[in-house]
Amino acid sequence: MKLLNIKRKPPEVQMAPLIDVIFLLLIFYAVTTQFVSDQRLKLDLPEAKTAEEVGTGREDRPPVVKVSRDGTIWIDDQEVPEAELEDRLRELVNRRPEQTVILKGDEGADYGTVVRVLDTARSVGAKSIQMSAQKPALSDDSP
Repeated sequence: MKLLNIKRKPPEVQMAPLIDVIFLLLIFYAVTTQFVSDQRLKLDLPEAKTAEEVGTGREDRPPVVKVSRDGTIWIDDQEVPEAELEDRLRELVNRRPEQTVILKGDEGADYGTVVRVLDTARSVGAKSIQMSAQKPALSDDSP
């Protein structure tokens, strides 16, 4: 019994469909990836030429207390009712007493609310409280 002698071409890798699939995966990941940013609460911080960045890693960053334009208070991106503010700040200060507390107040926030938050932080024993600002945008006419 003789088998048919069929000549076959060597296998080839089709590049066009492979490139299409890679391109579609790239688009899928680009669209579905969540870009983490600190935009959950949008604050318009006042500008200061001497503003600095503080802490790089998650563990290095001090707790951040934010006061929004409408008067809501946030600690590390979690809304805190003003009635619970003292307890939450006391808990943070007791955990790491030497750590600085950063206070960010929106430029249009009620000054009285910012002062109450500052006073509460001092009353629970925060040794260092820093007011936060952003650097002004560079203009073309600056030296």
